[in-house]
Amino acid sequence: MSEIGNFYKGKTLLVTGTTGFLGKVLLERILRQLPHVCKIVLLIRPNSNHNSAASARNRAHTEIFNSSIFNRLRSFYGTRFDGFIREKVEIIAGDLTRPDLGLPADVPKLDEVDLIVNLAALVGFDERVDHAIRSNSLGPYHLLNYAKRFRNPTMLHVSTAFVHGPRSGSVPEQILEPDTAPAPMDIDGDPFCVEREIDRALRLAESVESESRTPSARSEFRFQAKAHRTTGQVPNNSELELSAERKRQQWVGKTLSQEGFSRSRHYGWFDTYTYTKAMGEQLLVKSRDGLNVIILRPSIIESSLREPEPGWIEGFQTSTPILFGYGKGEIPDFPGNPDSFIDFIPVDFVVSAILAGLAVGTDGRNPSVLQVASSSENPLRLEQLMGYTREYFSRFPMRTGTGLVLQPWKYSGRGKFKWWLKVSQKILRAAVTLNDRFAFCPGAARLNHKLSVRRMHLERLEHLSRLYTDYMRLQCQFSTDNTRRLFQSLNSEDQMRFSFDTSAIDWRKYVQEIHLPGVRRHVIKRLPR
Repeated sequence: MSEIGNFYKGKTLLVTGTTGFLGKVLLERILRQLPHVCKIVLLIRPNSNHNSAASARNRAHTEIFNSSIFNRLRSFYGTRFDGFIREKVEIIAGDLTRPDLGLPADVPKLDEVDLIVNLAALVGFDERVDHAIRSNSLGPYHLLNYAKRFRNPTMLHVSTAFVHGPRSGSVPEQILEPDTAPAPMDIDGDPFCVEREIDRALRLAESVESESRTPSARSEFRFQAKAHRTTGQVPNNSELELSAERKRQQWVGKTLSQEGFSRSRHYGWFDTYTYTKAMGEQLLVKSRDGLNVIILRPSIIESSLREPEPGWIEGFQTSTPILFGYGKGEIPDFPGNPDSFIDFIPVDFVVSAILAGLAVGTDGRNPSVLQVASSSENPLRLEQLMGYTREYFSRFPMRTGTGLVLQPWKYSGRGKFKWWLKVSQKILRAAVTLNDRFAFCPGAARLNHKLSVRRMHLERLEHLSRLYTDYMRLQCQFSTDNTRRLFQSLNSEDQMRFSFDTSAIDWRKYVQEIHLPGVRRHVIKRLPR
């Protein structure tokens, strides 16, 4: 008998972030394996303020229930599928970035919530700092404060194992003490304080927005809009203003993205994602006021091992740009350490740990911390991963008939890689200049296209190296003592149905027979050609 299944009978869950990859897998598992839940309330941000409830329902239909992940449920229920979803799922339009979640005082079903799962996040490593803070730092805080109105619920917040910043050795399953950072002094020379840092970063964002609207800035954006028009027609004032506004928004976005990256590095975090996730955890620790909180930290979430099918994944993210860039011959080398630990965790393992953590509880500490990771029990090193990847693409090449032979990575040092990239870009610029001088020659246009493609590849490689290099040089292993005890506390049936035992993963088989084929099946085939 499933003890987890019994726990969820009659329970009402509030879940955020179900339009994302992890959220879809969680929702599908609950509906398929725990059909006796009372209700699953999905908090979904509407696309617009006009008829927000209808907008949230439309997002649920197009971004969640249209997904292939629900094929098994559709097959099982047939024509009753839509009715089953209406019976079990309620859509509420809300916004985590607002203190009241954008909700009225009385919302049906919310006063009956037993369990809260917060998956909502901006997962880009270089998001705008203000957007990332509102979503990843203030979002969990607002949800926690709203949850205090409910009848003693348990809240599980999904963070990331990398909130500690660069570490070596064992990384413990412990809370982040409030007002701490890997580098403890803030940008103004004061000790790090999470509320003050959030306030300063948001005020900076407001000043950048204000600067972008000054007369001199608007004049510059109009000038850029005129200079970059692509047709010979003279644009009317309305078109020019729209183009200038796009230039303004691009400048603000780029400036605040760079600011987020700069602030995160100053404090010792990898990027804007880990910086804002760490501050979100600290706000939860400061503000829980007795509410039962579980912080679950997955490592690098990749395609499913078993559920809902082997290799199910969504989006061109995490390891996919690097591994498939290598398979295409576009990333022949990268500044990584071959001995570093690449801590993959299949998405279905994360979902199983979420469901077990809520059902069984942890060790009684509040908040409790669960790290769902593989490096301490079943380590995968970068050299192994790239070896498995090379073997796979040698057998199943991305481009047939090109004669491409993948060479092993040399794992260049950071400095050497930057030098190679800079020299390659300089040679490319010289080639473009030379080709422009002989534009009248046959084949010049074709060569210009090839040079443009090469330029885009180098720019992408520079971008990826900035974001991923630190992750590919780590020498730390995430402790999973709490998570291991949780798994061992399950009965035999639940250990099979809700497995998150990383020691059982065969990494060669996972990479070559599950993950890479899954990405090709679910992601690559959907990309524009």
